[in-house]
Amino acid sequence: MGSFVRILVSAVRSPRVVFLVALTARLWVLSQLLPANAWRDFYQYNEPAHIAWSVLSGSGYSSPWANTRVMPTAQQPPVYPYLLAGIFKAAGVYSYRSLWIAVGLNAVFSAFTAVVILKIGKRTFGASTGVLAAWIWACWIYEAVVSIRLWESSLSALLLAMGLLLLPELAASIRPWLWLIFGALAGVAALTNTTLLSVFPFFWLWLWISHRRRGLSRGRWLAASVIVCVLVILPWTIRNHTTFHRLVPIRDNFGLELWLGNHEGVTHVFDRDFPILDPSEYNRLGEIRFMEEKRNIALQFIGRNPGMFLRLSTRHFVQFWSAPEESAWLALSVLSWVGMVLALRRKGLDAVPYALAMLIFPLVYYITHVFSTYRHPIEPVILVLAAYAMVSAVDLADDQLVRTRPISRTRV
Repeated sequence: MGSFVRILVSAVRSPRVVFLVALTARLWVLSQLLPANAWRDFYQYNEPAHIAWSVLSGSGYSSPWANTRVMPTAQQPPVYPYLLAGIFKAAGVYSYRSLWIAVGLNAVFSAFTAVVILKIGKRTFGASTGVLAAWIWACWIYEAVVSIRLWESSLSALLLAMGLLLLPELAASIRPWLWLIFGALAGVAALTNTTLLSVFPFFWLWLWISHRRRGLSRGRWLAASVIVCVLVILPWTIRNHTTFHRLVPIRDNFGLELWLGNHEGVTHVFDRDFPILDPSEYNRLGEIRFMEEKRNIALQFIGRNPGMFLRLSTRHFVQFWSAPEESAWLALSVLSWVGMVLALRRKGLDAVPYALAMLIFPLVYYITHVFSTYRHPIEPVILVLAAYAMVSAVDLADDQLVRTRPISRTRV
């Protein structure tokens, strides 16, 4: 029996087992979803896939929506659409085989994320936290379903988790190549999910503070890391400036996103004049003018209705942490916030990067609009902190039980 328990514990803590279980869960979900719903649920309205098709058709990086004029776009950051374009070129444009490869690759990204969760949880919060968080990620069907969407979110979650994995190494390292890798990682993350760019500057600030507190100077390598990030992003920025004749560092769609959540009569995300439903305004104005027009409408609405803007932002805040409402996300979110507070009190500076991801990443969604899938890149952090809260509660209950045992014996 003791040998069996040791084998079981070893398996539960094994990165290989966690990876295989996570991958198996995601491939099973794919086998259930793809055959009947390939076009409707994956390809039909998918913006990266439309851009990938446009790239291969000879029209360049353009046309994120169906029935729009062929014109250059910066509506999506480039990494995932170009990844899809490579898959389309190898296995066929909009083919069933391409879809399997693309979402299968997302499943692999997500399975690797389970391993990273295991490692960062164990290192910062203890083995029990890492194991619990990794197995929730690996086995929870909700995570399996979200992770195989034809979107960049699985890759984004992996990149952010990898950044968190590297941070303590950088804080203790004098190896220059690690700093350069971190800068490249930040650049690729920004070109995959632009919202991640809001988090990495605070990671660099954390690194600077960590070294200053120890009396060390790593300013030169920190600057090199930032420069590498900028150099990774720069070619895309140059492309956008050359194409649109204005500064568009990565994406140009903030005005549209702001309008989606802030305009007269807003009741749901996709109003009639969103380009997926009616592309006529987008076709008439062109992309840049269309985005500017939507931004101006949103800003005027906010200026005239600051109270409504505050109420809408509050609603977005609640939606971000609770959607989908029928799931366990509200409870997990509350646990993650409890875990964050506990971690900051007990772990101090070591817990700050996790708090930064929780606090900084969602800000843009509070003022624009929310889908539950937008949260996916920081869900590894949420699960680690929620697991830490759960493990802490069990430890506290165990301590209380140990303390009461002598008292019980004395009374007897």
